[in-house]
Formats: sequence, C-alpha cells, structure tokens
Amino acid sequence: MRIIPLRGAGVVWFKCPACRLKCRPAAVGPDGQCPRCGEARMLKLSFGGRS
Repeated sequence: MRIIPLRGAGVVWFKCPACRLKCRPAAVGPDGQCPRCGEARMLKLSFGGRS
C-alpha cells in the first residue's frame, strides 16, 4: 500500500476554477475533468519546492 503525503514537499493538488473543489490527482478522471462539476480545466496547485 502506498502512503500519499498530505503536506510537505512535493504535494500536488488540483483546484477547479468553476466550483472551487480541491482534490488529489487520483480523484481526477482520465480525461482531466472535475469530478464534481465536469469542468475541463483544472488548475494544478503545488506545495513545497526544492530542498
């Protein structure tokens, strides 16, 4: 089982500009649409950085 970090360096989230849903890449479908409203354009949020 793989443990996915929720915080720290290298954490990636997606945010929908239409409904403001924040989700992990695993929740986004293979077509890249928002799982809640179906918006085709998800914004990639990256937390952390280089060490």
